[in-house]
Amino acid sequence: MSAIYDREDAIARLGGDASLFASVADLFVADSESYRQSLRVALAGGDAGELRRVAHTVKSVLATFSFAEGRAQAWALEQAAAAGDLVQAAPLVAATDAALGDLAVALAHDKSA
Repeated sequence: MSAIYDREDAIARLGGDASLFASVADLFVADSESYRQSLRVALAGGDAGELRRVAHTVKSVLATFSFAEGRAQAWALEQAAAAGDLVQAAPLVAATDAALGDLAVALAHDKSA
């Protein structure tokens, strides 16, 4: 199920340490809902600065797992929020939220496989 992220590249990003990858993956699965909620709350509150900050964090997290499509969505969201464009940001929040959920499911599935 790991087709959405590149496991081998992600492990390489972590110095080739598969055990560290497993720990980081576990942390992400546990924290993913918090990232998702933070995106939704910032958008609903009209807080472009907070939305930019959370999108930046999410972008880095998704890059850690070599999830290129999710990282690109988070980058676009970060740019929209930095420009204060919450209209453009709304569908990007939805896409980034979905990407976070998809990655959490993929990592949890791969752990149990």
